[in-house]
Amino acid sequence: MPKEVYVAGVGLTKVDLTGRSFATVFDLFGEACQRALQDSPVRSFDALQIGIMGTEEFENRANIAAKVADRLGLTGVPAIRSETASSSGAAAFHEAYYKVASGECESVLVLAGERMKTVTTQVATTIMSKTVDPVERRFGFTMPALIALVTQAWFRDRKLRGDRVAEICSRLMVRAHALGAENPLAAFYGRPEPPEAYFDEASNQPVATPLTKKDCSPICDGAAAVILTARPQAIRVAGLGSATETSSILDREELGCLAATRHAAEVAYWRAGIANPRELEGLVVEAHDAFNSLLPISLADLGLVDADAACEALVGSLKAHPGDPLAHAITGARGPLPTNLSGGLKARGHPVGGTGLFQIAETFLQISERFPNPRAQVRGARLGLAHSIGGPGNNVYVTLLEATGSRRRRERVAPPRIHFQPAVKSDDADEASLHGARAVVEGATSIHVTGSEGAEPVHVALLRIGGRRVFAKLDHPPAEDEPLEDLLAGRRVRLLVKDDGGHYFQIPRERGFDVGRIVKAIRQRVRGGEAA
Repeated sequence: MPKEVYVAGVGLTKVDLTGRSFATVFDLFGEACQRALQDSPVRSFDALQIGIMGTEEFENRANIAAKVADRLGLTGVPAIRSETASSSGAAAFHEAYYKVASGECESVLVLAGERMKTVTTQVATTIMSKTVDPVERRFGFTMPALIALVTQAWFRDRKLRGDRVAEICSRLMVRAHALGAENPLAAFYGRPEPPEAYFDEASNQPVATPLTKKDCSPICDGAAAVILTARPQAIRVAGLGSATETSSILDREELGCLAATRHAAEVAYWRAGIANPRELEGLVVEAHDAFNSLLPISLADLGLVDADAACEALVGSLKAHPGDPLAHAITGARGPLPTNLSGGLKARGHPVGGTGLFQIAETFLQISERFPNPRAQVRGARLGLAHSIGGPGNNVYVTLLEATGSRRRRERVAPPRIHFQPAVKSDDADEASLHGARAVVEGATSIHVTGSEGAEPVHVALLRIGGRRVFAKLDHPPAEDEPLEDLLAGRRVRLLVKDDGGHYFQIPRERGFDVGRIVKAIRQRVRGGEAA
């Protein structure tokens, strides 16, 4: 049996948007470490675990774990780095847990963070895009562009389109910033966003339809520290789960969810003895929302709400004026599912390598009744769930912390799949043979922010040809007001494979498909509905 593992203390820096708070990554980790030491009775460690994503490119440094150990005066301790893209902080925590649970270590210091403001937003976008599968990068895909496709599929399954999607995303933005504005450690502390800011085209430019600039978490600096120990403390690790998914969404069975979140949650609940997470009392949640739309998707994938009820559980009815998120009957501080009361990645900030550890530390502070925003402190918090997504949903971690004195009874849960056998994938068949094939559009997006500076928007569709998916670019620029992603979904198009291997698609106008005519008809229908 594994040993019990406890959290002895945590330390968080304020998340910084200016790039001026930390001169080096060692200053960043040093501040988080000092705060954790002040919070903990544990002062010595058997190992150091570092979570950081892009130190080679953001910092121009390699072998970072040993260098951090040196700067912290821990020379001699085993030190290793965990890197799973934007879930690196959670990955570092999980690896440290196993070292203590195995009995190999008594105490482990976990540090995770990122200093991203060393580069411009454009360069940071390029760095982050390297987590994207090479096939997808060839079509101009970035992280937000891939999540845009997932977002469209998820909303389409809910029969939500166009203005209703924009309204939901705007309310999610307002919710995040209202909470972050009261969190003194948040990047957007003191900076709430009014609803009209989302619809200001001058300041809220499109990124990848339907996502805009104000749907995306900021480039920022920040770090977290957590001390794990075998010595009994007030809060313990109750359950862990992690899972991967295919690197390319072309290979995924479902587009409108993140299967790795579902599986990681299933494993974590099983290990914690939780049969029905919706019946948990005293639960607080910090879920990954690097983009506004990911929050309802994540809550549904975690099994905490029905997908069809996820948006209302976060922002209320679209017919009512947005209220104080802390007073929300479901996900507010007094509701049964307090969610992202830190402001989440969108407003607390998303220093990519550190985010997962920030979330874990925030649930610890809730359970220990020391949350940075006293108004957001959940009364009687006994169980914390932190959920961290790496890459485009292909490396996910779920972490459960619990008050050691909790009287929750462990339930019998059917074991999930935890053993896998390798199956080497063969190369795809000759793509030139697909030239001229008829395909169905599963999703489409216009990518306005790519990894190349000054690039024109790229209009890309995800096509299904029989049992196979491919990406293709629109072979001609669309009209200025053609809402491609809404109009193309489910349509039949023709795939072209050019001599250089490039994929393009044509809309078969000879079959009567006229984008301009359909746009006009939709507008007339909308005007008629408004008049009625």
